[in-house]
Amino acid sequence: MHRRTLLGGLIVTPVASAALGQTPAPDPIGFQPDPEQLARAMTLLEHHGAVDTHAHPGRTYARSLAADPRGAEAMAFETRVVADMRVGRLAASSFAAVADASVLKPTAAGMSVGRDFQPGEALALYRRQIADLHQVAAVNGLPIVRTPDDLDRCTGGGAPGMIVTVEGGDFLSGDPAGLAAARDRDDVRIITLVHYRPNELADNQTSPARFNGLSPAGLAGVREMARLGLVIDMAHASEPAVRQAMEAAGGPLLCSHTHIKTATYDHPRFITVETARAIAAGGGVVGSWPSGFGGSTLKDFADRIFALTDVVGPRHVALGTDMDGNYRPTMSSYRQLPLLVSELLRRGYGEDTVIGLVGGNFRRLFRANWAARKG
Repeated sequence: MHRRTLLGGLIVTPVASAALGQTPAPDPIGFQPDPEQLARAMTLLEHHGAVDTHAHPGRTYARSLAADPRGAEAMAFETRVVADMRVGRLAASSFAAVADASVLKPTAAGMSVGRDFQPGEALALYRRQIADLHQVAAVNGLPIVRTPDDLDRCTGGGAPGMIVTVEGGDFLSGDPAGLAAARDRDDVRIITLVHYRPNELADNQTSPARFNGLSPAGLAGVREMARLGLVIDMAHASEPAVRQAMEAAGGPLLCSHTHIKTATYDHPRFITVETARAIAAGGGVVGSWPSGFGGSTLKDFADRIFALTDVVGPRHVALGTDMDGNYRPTMSSYRQLPLLVSELLRRGYGEDTVIGLVGGNFRRLFRANWAARKG
């Protein structure tokens, strides 16, 4: 078993920690860090700033559930994660509300819908989570990213930014009219169209199809998001929905956290090579996801990044860690990001390709969407 300790706040493996006379604790990294490459990685991240396109830092959504009794304890967890962001040199992360959180239930096969929303519940849940995210930003001194220029000002992890995100359009109840308020009042900049609850907008990857892609409300919602300059995230959506959204949006899409289906591992949350390449051909970006589906170490995540880059090309990959909301994550802390980058560099991923992966490609997509807004 691989082991860890902290070296300058970073998680390292047994050989390095043994040299310091320290007793390591378990952590599944899977490689021995190269000190020279780690120094390169730290410098690169400080100058270019990483962006996580999909995450739940501190699991704010859990505190927002009426049945969750946590308060100060949850805020302390969120504050610790922000400290991890600074150590890992994050420029910004997506802080994602979970639009269907109150109606989901865990099963042996993953998440499923346990009940229907009560009248008004979806919108109330959304508003509670958005208020909590703004509170996290205020308590931790996180600038809220409203424009691409705001994101460019976030570098090196000194004051990491918050990209307010919503995972699932359930709060709209099928009415795209609520999107303008989400952008202008609530500072939302990324919306994942559908999550585990099959909502009024689109079919997802894990439930039987109802619309064969997008519903009429979903088509209208995609067009409105494009008009407003919002980033449209098609993670969790069925592949027909992804293709239809590409046509309706008329601009690049994000698929924030997924991986490529393979002969050896074909998980429902992964996408086909054909869909991944179609997203890339439209100028979009696919986020590499360090889930435990088919992986167990940080090295496995590096392998996954190489595999995804081979499929979509270096200008169309990003980070989508799903931090603090992931299944058996192969990257469990933002403190591991410099280690991951060091391993990519050691294996010849190339500095320009790393810069695109950790933030440059998402920045380009965000700027393209924002520049194309018409309202």
